[in-house]
Amino acid sequence: MNEGKLSDIYSNVLLDLKKVNGVRMIALAGRDGYLFDENLNEGLETMTLMSSAMLRAAETVTNRLERVNPNHVIVDYDGGKMITVSAGSKALISVIATNDAHLDPIIEELERTAGKIREIL
Repeated sequence: MNEGKLSDIYSNVLLDLKKVNGVRMIALAGRDGYLFDENLNEGLETMTLMSSAMLRAAETVTNRLERVNPNHVIVDYDGGKMITVSAGSKALISVIATNDAHLDPIIEELERTAGKIREIL
């Protein structure tokens, strides 16, 4: 059986998300924030480490107040937007979008991609 590297499998799953207008950067990481990709990039890892902390905080608040998990966490900053979603109990995906990006198509594809990652893990 010809098996590819795990990072290649994840890269293939992320392809459709990379094609969405406005997406500048994508990172797939464990729930602890550490990148799954073998090609470490300090900027990406900083993004996922902080995304992990924000996602955990959002989950804590929504679970205590409403007994539900958040669908996604969005950080709107001067120059762009960062969107993070859970990809199951073991992973998260973070996206950096351009400032003028339409979020609905990005979030739609992000959630679809997170579902694929959940199935793999």
